[in-house]
Amino acid sequence: MEGLKDGVIRTISKPSVDISTGEAIKPENVTYIGSYNWVEEDQPTIIVPGSPPEWRNRAFPYRVRYDTGARWVDQNSFRMAGSSCLLPLLRAVDVVCEDNADTSFDWSTVDIVTDRNGLRKLMRWLLYSGAESAAEPLKEFRIDLQLGGKKTVLMHRWEKRTREIATPPRSGCGINFERESTTPAKGCERSTGHHRIVQYDFGGLKVVVRFEVDACLPQPASTTSTLRTSRTQHASPATRTTTSTSDVDSLTNIMLGLNVSTTNTAPASPPSRATDIAVIHGGTQVPQSSIVELVTRSENYIDEFSWAEQYPQLLLSYTPHLFLAAHNRGNFERMIKHELGSTELRNIEDNARVQRTFRKLAAALRAIQDLVKGHGQRGRLSLVCQSDGTLEVYQRTSDRGVLPDSELERFGI
Repeated sequence: MEGLKDGVIRTISKPSVDISTGEAIKPENVTYIGSYNWVEEDQPTIIVPGSPPEWRNRAFPYRVRYDTGARWVDQNSFRMAGSSCLLPLLRAVDVVCEDNADTSFDWSTVDIVTDRNGLRKLMRWLLYSGAESAAEPLKEFRIDLQLGGKKTVLMHRWEKRTREIATPPRSGCGINFERESTTPAKGCERSTGHHRIVQYDFGGLKVVVRFEVDACLPQPASTTSTLRTSRTQHASPATRTTTSTSDVDSLTNIMLGLNVSTTNTAPASPPSRATDIAVIHGGTQVPQSSIVELVTRSENYIDEFSWAEQYPQLLLSYTPHLFLAAHNRGNFERMIKHELGSTELRNIEDNARVQRTFRKLAAALRAIQDLVKGHGQRGRLSLVCQSDGTLEVYQRTSDRGVLPDSELERFGI
């Protein structure tokens, strides 16, 4: 509730929908528009387009240690301490569009800009029933909102903490499994996490979604271009200037994944509150068809895998591959591969409960859009979901927006 005015200005009700008519709702016309990797620097620094770690396809069995130490909850907010966590999203799209000589992307046509995390939180709220509270309590969440242009809703992720401490054995070994099962792409050896941005149509809305990527299927060998480092102020892409040049081989001090088993890869203190983002040009634009979500489960609970939780994560980012690895106290012996479009997952997609929730999500996003549009470009609203399932709207005390005014120009007036 920090920075929010007293008094609820509105309570949002769960929409009711009719699933007896119309086609199934899912992301359509999915298009890759940007990506980047974070690297460890005092100043916020990203590699664009960057690349996800490549799946090694190691032969089972092999052993992985439990995760320990600090791990990311929201690396974007941590790295952009004091600034907008949406800025690296915009920077990456700008650079990728420029590299692709693509001038067709029109931000003013976008209805929603969000992290996948925000969509998943709204889906959990839609699925929540008080009767389930004892077994599956709803976690409180907050999303800050602002209008860009005439209709674009900017959904700014808000977390109580941007890192957490992994404590074995409850922490599992998912992060270390990623580290042991993938290889960093050339030019991205120092990466601390890869993020991808896609655009798609969803229930009549044009949505831009950012999400973290665990891995990708190996790509054909290609020549990586020389890297150049650009420091860009919070302004339009036209102001970008080059200040230094380096080779791919200069990226040393390897830091793999988000965490390692015996060291804390999440920094002990926040980076400096810099007013710009350093952009290193490197990595490769990988096809959407190669993106992989890695999930680990104990052999004791592999049969209790929750598709109700996992499937929306796949579909809302259109991640085509899910690799589900089973272990016994860190000893991995088998893996189950799932693909979007398979008969199994198509049955889940067509499930009445899933379709009802996706339709409700589209309706809820339209209601949020109407609310934000009604408060205009100077409106400063926040969604706050309480643990009892109540979704309330508050006004923020500060006039500061979720993006600098100079960035809002791209969304129109």
